[in-house]
Amino acid sequence: MNVNQKETDMSKSRFIKFSGWVFILGSFSFATILSGSDPLAIPGSMISAVLLAAGMLSLRAGYGETVSRFGRNILLMGVVGTILWDMVIAFLIVMSSSGILYATQAQHDPIGERFWIVVFGGPAVALLALMLFGLTALRTKPMPRMNGLPILAGIWYPAVYSFLFVYLISHNGVLPDQYWSVVKFTFVIQFLALCLLGFILVIDSPKEMATA
Repeated sequence: MNVNQKETDMSKSRFIKFSGWVFILGSFSFATILSGSDPLAIPGSMISAVLLAAGMLSLRAGYGETVSRFGRNILLMGVVGTILWDMVIAFLIVMSSSGILYATQAQHDPIGERFWIVVFGGPAVALLALMLFGLTALRTKPMPRMNGLPILAGIWYPAVYSFLFVYLISHNGVLPDQYWSVVKFTFVIQFLALCLLGFILVIDSPKEMATA
């Protein structure tokens, strides 16, 4: 192995390790959604989305040569989609805070109440991309082990979010109390699965350099 190749392998290992730590941080930021407090949950969701996007970029840099073209592209699309989503939400929050959006709520129009779930869509975009990456990883096996783990780490929140999105929009933003326990339990599973993925990436990064 020449010096340049060794440096490249070390760089890839660092990217993989960095992605693991960022996914762990993103999972803790994601957990703020469970707080039930908008001043905590909304910025927590947006920060989580940014961290997940950074993690996917690092994952792409680390496994770019060993995963399929679709896998590389889906990670990049997930990053772009997540950042754009957060930018739009931030813009809408600023407009709402300044009173510009009040006109849309005239005559008690419930549209704002129905669409509050949109604010929490950033992590869903990122995790959906991570899940699709996991599907390609099952075939190309870029990771030393547990190549299906990105699927487990990415499927929970997008699945529940899709259900909530459709249900809340069609029911004026109100979810019956009996469903919230299931939703919160699923969010906890999402948190744990994302932490596990991050942990595996961190501890396996030295193996990537050793086996390269």
